[in-house]
Amino acid sequence: MRVKFTKMHGSGNDFILIDEFSGIIIPEERKPEFVSKIADRHLGVGADGVIFIQDSERYDAKFSFYNPDGSKAEMCGNGIRCFSRYLYERGIVKKRIIDIETLSGLIRAELFIENNKVKEVRVNMGVPRLKRGEIPVSGNSEEEFINEPIEIDGKTYRITAVSIGNPHAVLFFDDIERIDVADIGRKIRFYEELFPNGINVHFVQRIRENEFKIRSYERGVEDETLACGSGICASAVASFLNNLTSEKKIKFHTRGGELRVELETRNGEISGVYLIGGAVFVFEGVLSHNFM
Repeated sequence: MRVKFTKMHGSGNDFILIDEFSGIIIPEERKPEFVSKIADRHLGVGADGVIFIQDSERYDAKFSFYNPDGSKAEMCGNGIRCFSRYLYERGIVKKRIIDIETLSGLIRAELFIENNKVKEVRVNMGVPRLKRGEIPVSGNSEEEFINEPIEIDGKTYRITAVSIGNPHAVLFFDDIERIDVADIGRKIRFYEELFPNGINVHFVQRIRENEFKIRSYERGVEDETLACGSGICASAVASFLNNLTSEKKIKFHTRGGELRVELETRNGEISGVYLIGGAVFVFEGVLSHNFM
């Protein structure tokens, strides 16, 4: 069997896309093993995730996302932008507003088109979930987890936990360049006493009122990535909740590029989160039957 694929990235967060819109190519039970092989950066193509483009009974298309270790993820903001551009420019869904089925529910993507090319995608990431039971975080399921101290290996970290379709822990520092992202991120991610499903970990530095730097450790990748779209949205929410910004339009500098977040508020609470940025085609290829 020969499998066609497309490599894309959003702010350096890179993905392999496999078009199954007209029919399943990789059987569902074989996808975890297939993904772990193709996402390997030494023995495969290499990626932060694998996206299967599928038809949806309810919406325009279905977004099926796998982490490099073969586990499924609920959502990926950077991946959704790549997915949306692929749908439009390959003629699968020729709409400027695309409704996408994900494990975390409906995601709506608005495409900004120039000369029939997608220049940017604005993704409605929904309403952030802040209650412990929704993220999840152990403890009283109705309480929030905002700027709470936790101790790991004798060190105290203050964490704000937010779910944007998947769980995120946000920590603020004066200088994130001095942070050992892989080491600290791994310890927090696997602190299962508090985060039973694991968690993505983000290290954020305020530059000015509406501008931040961010570094991310991603669950499933199990390392630092160049960007994490849903993590940036969670960090924008955490910045607002911790009174580090009062702005509704926030800019984030990642190691892979720049992304923007817009917050909607109603009665002083966040009622919507939007992620804005581009998506880039890198290359296309075909896997031989030997790889399978």
